[in-house]
Amino acid sequence: MIRFDSIVKSFGAVNALAGVSLTAATGTVHGILGENGAGKSTLMRILFGLERADSGTIAIGSHVGSVRSPREAAVLGVGMVHQHFALVPTATVVDACILGAGHGSGRVDRPAWRQRIRTVAELLHWRIDPDSRIQDLGVGQQQRVEIIKALLTARQAAHAGTLILDEPTAVLTPQEVDELLPALRRLAADGTTVLFISHKLHEVERVCDDLTILRRGAVVHHGPASAVSRAQMAELMVGSNVTLPKVPPRVADDHVVLRVENLSLAALPGASVRQLADVSFAVRRHEIVAIAGVDGNGQAPLVRCVLGLEATAAVVTPGLAAAERLSGNKSGTERLGVIPDDRQHEALVMPMSIERNLVLKDHRRAPFAYVGWLKLGAWRSHARELMARYDVRGAGPASSVASLSGGNQQKVVIARELQRQPSLIVAVNPTRGLDVAASASVMTSLIAARDGGAGVLLVHHDLDELLAVSDRVLVLFNGLLTDSGWPQCDREHIGRLMLGGS
Repeated sequence: MIRFDSIVKSFGAVNALAGVSLTAATGTVHGILGENGAGKSTLMRILFGLERADSGTIAIGSHVGSVRSPREAAVLGVGMVHQHFALVPTATVVDACILGAGHGSGRVDRPAWRQRIRTVAELLHWRIDPDSRIQDLGVGQQQRVEIIKALLTARQAAHAGTLILDEPTAVLTPQEVDELLPALRRLAADGTTVLFISHKLHEVERVCDDLTILRRGAVVHHGPASAVSRAQMAELMVGSNVTLPKVPPRVADDHVVLRVENLSLAALPGASVRQLADVSFAVRRHEIVAIAGVDGNGQAPLVRCVLGLEATAAVVTPGLAAAERLSGNKSGTERLGVIPDDRQHEALVMPMSIERNLVLKDHRRAPFAYVGWLKLGAWRSHARELMARYDVRGAGPASSVASLSGGNQQKVVIARELQRQPSLIVAVNPTRGLDVAASASVMTSLIAARDGGAGVLLVHHDLDELLAVSDRVLVLFNGLLTDSGWPQCDREHIGRLMLGGS
C-alpha cells in the first residue's frame, strides 16, 4: 500500500502540491491524472526520492516518513519508468537490469539475473532475450525492458513492490498498447501496486481500478475509476468540458509548400537498414499531411532533411535555408514554423526568460526593434499576450523558461512558432507531455493554421490525435514511406503498416 498524507511542495512562489492525500491499495492499478502543472509528476518524484516534500509524510508498507533518494526508494520496493527511456544502446538487456538495480561493479551472477528476467517476462506474457542489445530492439521492446528493469529493482524488497509508469504508452503502436495494458493487470494480480500516469483517458478507463485527479496541486477526485466517465475525467482535470477536435479532411490547393523527391540516407554505422529509402511526398497549402510510425523508423532523419540540417542529394524544397531566405524577402510571404521533438535542446534557450524565448526569431525586426535598438517593452507586452492566449502558466514574462513545467515549455514553443503565421509548419510530437486540454488547443491551432493557408507536416506518435486532424496519413517503417490511404482506411490498417504489415 502507498499512502500520501498532506504533501506540500512549493518551488519559489509556485505552490506545486497543496496538502495532497491519497491511498493506492496493494495489487491495484491506480491512475494519476491532471493537466500540465497539476503536480502529478512532482508527487511521483517525491515518492521516488527525486524531490523532498516541504511537509507531509509517505507510507510505503510499514515505512512512514520521506524517501531520501532513488536508492532508498528501491530498498522500499519502488521502481519508476520515466517517459524518456534511460537505457544504454550498446548494453544487453541483462546489463541494463543489473545496472538499474545498482550492481554496476563487483562480481555479478549473470545466469541468476537472466533467470529473473525470464521469470518476470513470463509473468507478463512477454518474450525477452536477456542477451539482446538494446540498440537492436524496437521501441515497444525497449519499453518492456524498462518495465522489467524497474520491477527487478523494486522486487529486491521483501514484497511485490510498487511500479510508477509515466506516460508508458506515449511511443507505442495500438497493438503494443493492447499488449501492455493486460500485462499491467497481471502485475496487479501478482500483488504489485501500479501507479499509472497518463493523458490518454480511454487507456485509464481500460486499465485502472482507482483514480486520483489533481488540479493545480489539489486533489479533486479520489476513488474508483468506474465512478467517473471519460468526459468527467477531462472536466475534473481542467475545470471545463474538453473534446479533441475532429474535422473532415479538406481539399488542398495546387500550391506546394514542401516537396521531397527520391530521398535516401545510408545506414548508420553498425546498422544494416538504410535510414531512409527513396522517400517522396509533397505537402500543399490547406492540408495536414501526417507521418505515422513507431519511433526509430526514419522520422528523425526525415525531419532533419526537410529542415536542411542533413546533407542529401535528393530534392527537398523549400528546406530550412530556403524558407528562412524567403522569410527575409520584402514581401514576407513565406515563413517556416518548427515545433521540434526535443523542446529543451532544439527550441528553447533554457536559462533565458520566457519573453526572450518568445521573440527569438524576430527580436531584431519591427515591432520588437527600431533601427537596431531593441524595444524591450514590446517584448514584454508580446510575451504577456501570448502567455494569456496559449495559457502559459509561469511567474511572469521575465521568469526563466526553465522554471516552467515541461508542458508549459511546449506551449511557449508553439506560441512562438504559430503566431508568426508560417506557410509551412513542421510539427514533431507537438502534444508530447501535454494534458488533454492543452493537446486539444494545440491541435485546434494546427487546424486553424491549415484553414488559414498553411501546409502542415505532422510527425506524431499519438495515432488517435494524428487521425483526428490529418487530411492524409503516410507511414514510415524501416525508412520506407507508404501511403496508408487515409481517410479511406481504418485505424487498425495503419497500425499494421506501422509494424511492417501490408
